[in-house]
Amino acid sequence: MLTLVNSTDANDEIVPEPHGLYRLHLKPNTQMAIETKPVFGANITLHSSVLKHDNFVATPDNILGWLDHGGLSYFAVKTETTSSDSDDKSVILPSQFLKAEGGILRVTSPTRIYLISKTPIDINKHGLCLFTPVR
Repeated sequence: MLTLVNSTDANDEIVPEPHGLYRLHLKPNTQMAIETKPVFGANITLHSSVLKHDNFVATPDNILGWLDHGGLSYFAVKTETTSSDSDDKSVILPSQFLKAEGGILRVTSPTRIYLISKTPIDINKHGLCLFTPVR
């Protein structure tokens, strides 16, 4: 015997999150290292465990890396848009999403991170990751 399923309460609307998708870039001439502890002479040392996964959620407790005295000035954040004619010319500061207290790099709130590059050459060329804050 077959029965019909009442689908009148189905939710088929896809609503974008109020926050967007962002790309994290390193500014040109930034010296980067990938290690488990800070590297002397590197502007940014990314913790090697960050590059082990293609995507993950980082919390403010997680150490993503270490920065020298330049702090967050080595990063640039851009909105990742799907349309070619983006009218949004607002400036996005890295400090809206990242913090560097005592030279330790962390996120300011839980953040979903999608790595797009895992080698220093690719990170400098394409950016480190796409990310979006989560609730």
